[in-house]
Amino acid sequence: MSDIKPKISLGLPVYNESEFLDETILSLINQTYENIEIIAIDNGSDDNSYEILEKYSRSDKRIKIFKNDENIGLSDNFNLTFRKSTGIYFVWIGAHDRYNRNFVEELLKKITSSKNISLVFSNVSNIDKNSQVLSHKKNTGFQLLNKNSLLRLLKLPWVIRGNGDVVMGMFDKDALRKTTLFSSSVLWADVFLVYQISRLGKIIRVDEVLRDRRYFRDEEENFKTWEAKYKKLTSRFRSPREIGNRKPGLSLYLPVLFMCWKIFYELGIKKFYNPINIIVAIYLITIFILKRRAALWIDVKTYFSKS
Repeated sequence: MSDIKPKISLGLPVYNESEFLDETILSLINQTYENIEIIAIDNGSDDNSYEILEKYSRSDKRIKIFKNDENIGLSDNFNLTFRKSTGIYFVWIGAHDRYNRNFVEELLKKITSSKNISLVFSNVSNIDKNSQVLSHKKNTGFQLLNKNSLLRLLKLPWVIRGNGDVVMGMFDKDALRKTTLFSSSVLWADVFLVYQISRLGKIIRVDEVLRDRRYFRDEEENFKTWEAKYKKLTSRFRSPREIGNRKPGLSLYLPVLFMCWKIFYELGIKKFYNPINIIVAIYLITIFILKRRAALWIDVKTYFSKS
């Protein structure tokens, strides 16, 4: 790394996170790499999350805090932290997670180690409510090391996994600007973001465990069938926490089909002057439907049973 130390933006979306927010912020302000800014946006919390943010912002000028007048939804709040950032590279922060002191430093070393890298992330460990380590996750997510964007997209459907951990890594900000960020109308917003960012550069994993992800094992729900679990997931997708005060549209009731349309538009016809992109988009959609055909059938049955 050169002597020039680029500013790194850490986007911290917050909603009712008071239980663990102190621990998260302390792990950020004590990073070995100091040229950071923390963009913290409270999304209408009804606990004392904002008061905690105020406390730390008074003692550390790197912390910039904002408060939404109303809950704008999870995805839009994530995106707002990015839009308010001023750094060269960007990381979304989990407001109940904990970060190793060298988290920023190690990701920055990797993303600046060569050209054409759009995203770098690390292995993670799972911790419980008492911050005790439950397990270390080795080989979290996946890597796409092909120099050619077409080869990365062709490989992506066969390796994609762990997207929730992958998108909590460090992005090249110029690449991230060319995506839709977290689309509030897409159930698999993290998957869709990975599809887009993989076209723009390599995705690389740092093998060291640099993030502790809070894992609420005792709050997991027991479902008798996969269908019941999926229905609960889609119900949450349409909740005020996820979409704020917007009314759910058709895209939120037929999420599989809408995801297919988004892939086709963003990766296919948006670049209509290149027919190869359309072929690749159809290829991606075909595999996506095959992998989620059971979910598609549930969407259709549920939607038309209400009609």
